[in-house]
Amino acid sequence: MQRQYSIDASYRLVRRISRRSGSNFYRSFWLLPKPKRKAMTALYAFARVTDDLGDCDEPVEQRTLWLKWWRNVVQENLTDMQSNSEIQLQQVDSASDKLQQHACQILPALRDASRKYSIPTRYLLEIIDGVLADQQKTRFDTYEQLEHYCYLVASAVGLACLHIWEFEGELPEKAAVDCGIAFQLTNILRDISEDAQRGRIYLPRQHYLAHGLCEDDLLQPRADDRLAHLINEEIKRAEKLYESGWQIWDTLSPDGKPMFSMMWRTYRRLLTRIADNPREVFHRRLGLSNREKIGLVSQHFLPPMFKRLEVPPAEIALSRNETS
Repeated sequence: MQRQYSIDASYRLVRRISRRSGSNFYRSFWLLPKPKRKAMTALYAFARVTDDLGDCDEPVEQRTLWLKWWRNVVQENLTDMQSNSEIQLQQVDSASDKLQQHACQILPALRDASRKYSIPTRYLLEIIDGVLADQQKTRFDTYEQLEHYCYLVASAVGLACLHIWEFEGELPEKAAVDCGIAFQLTNILRDISEDAQRGRIYLPRQHYLAHGLCEDDLLQPRADDRLAHLINEEIKRAEKLYESGWQIWDTLSPDGKPMFSMMWRTYRRLLTRIADNPREVFHRRLGLSNREKIGLVSQHFLPPMFKRLEVPPAEIALSRNETS
């Protein structure tokens, strides 16, 4: 039986986990009113602990066992359904004691946030499923397979965020799914070089084969126009998804709009940076300059500047002009 932790102690821990991450994502939480900010720290800490379980140095079999245990614990604590999993707590190696302790300590805050903002447990389980998929799947044959993976690791997070930010009318599910896929495709393009060093290829085989490329061309890239054409094709696909994803804006509550806007514009600007240097992704990790980051922060944290932001963003207007 798990020791019970108070909600206040749990929220203190999730704030500490979020703060220590050093993530730009965490800084954007301060755009939300306090109750929503608290809920976001619980969601972020949950995702962080889940990633830590999947990224530790233990063998893949051990990581998989821990993640299945974590999925079981989350399901049992956040829903009335009993999990069918056969994983039992005593089967988990004691080497993961610290992670297990963190996992159990964040549950009261996660449960409180989930109930307060009606976050479907399904999304949280799908986030764990995405990290589980990463333990085994380092190749995708088709775009549909990649799309499903992006849904698990990114869109499910976005859908959970939407419940915290709050929206009017029906859940903008398609826009949220497309936005998450756009974000993850941008991450994949940005991290091509690092993933290649780990022997991972996330771009689908059907796409690079269509350009006459093979795995070795991506793992050991050389100057090749075909690689640039492949990246440009993926960029165009992501641009359309960003345009669809922006439709979330019209449904959001006013106090949820700044955080969404900051995330959307940050990732979209990163995609533009990649589009400006498509060959560079095979050699180094591209990112935004400090000046660009400061500009985005100022535009969203200073109300007068936020009110002057273009809606829809300039990237969407440009994309529409190019296709008209």
